[in-house]
Amino acid sequence: MEQSLEAGAGEAGPDGSSTADASRGARLAGWVAALPVVIIPGFAIYMMVWARWAFYERHPDYILRSAPTVSRAITDPAIGDPFAAAILAVAIVIALAMVPLSFAFLGAISARAGHLPRVATSLRRLMAVFLVMQALGTTGMVICTQVTFRHDHDLHMLGSYLFFVFQALSILMSGILTTRLLRLPDTGRPTYLRLGSRYTRLRRDLAFVTAGLAGFYVLLFLVKGLDLPIPEYDIYYAYTVQEIVTISAYIVHFMLYAPEIYRMARDFAAGSRSRRLIRGA
Repeated sequence: MEQSLEAGAGEAGPDGSSTADASRGARLAGWVAALPVVIIPGFAIYMMVWARWAFYERHPDYILRSAPTVSRAITDPAIGDPFAAAILAVAIVIALAMVPLSFAFLGAISARAGHLPRVATSLRRLMAVFLVMQALGTTGMVICTQVTFRHDHDLHMLGSYLFFVFQALSILMSGILTTRLLRLPDTGRPTYLRLGSRYTRLRRDLAFVTAGLAGFYVLLFLVKGLDLPIPEYDIYYAYTVQEIVTISAYIVHFMLYAPEIYRMARDFAAGSRSRRLIRGA
């Protein structure tokens, strides 16, 4: 049960070396693949905070009346244009990363449920739901940043709803999927496209925390216009802060796939090197 989901990080390769002693080139391949998964989304968190503060500085009259959401802040082209470019870069990184990660989930399903056809089929269906929701969430993220209130209010709101709802559901589905996977024993089927148990458990736990943050954000969205004993400005301010917290949690959850991307790229590069050595022997 506690056996790692990782594929033979310490298995000997055909040339007598192990993936733990991968060549410098293999490690470099891992870093090249993994760093964008951390740096670009991490920069987007900075840009989100920057957008709020830049709006404060450029529109001090607005903040006397209400706290700005990210959607409101990016209506200013000086803020919205660079922010949209940053989010588009994040969307590209997500799309590229989901290719090996999809195979990694399939590898984990094969390793843990390959001998249980009905369970494996159920897990693959759940994985498909997760991927569809991720695609919808990423699409919404692009729409609501490329199309702001100054372009088309309704289309922006559609993108915003797609992003917040389906990104939360996608992360929740990934938490349910990994929970089911971790309940199954590892059969030890070798494949480098697998998920490391340490980070799988961490992402699983964070998935449910993130879903809770998204739920609290929805609650604030629903009550911010109600007649409450708390000043409306305070509720709305809490709502705008929770928006940043929720989006940041979405992003951090994705960033935690970076160690998996690093390992998969490193092991793939090391395996390619080993195969070349065999052919040249």
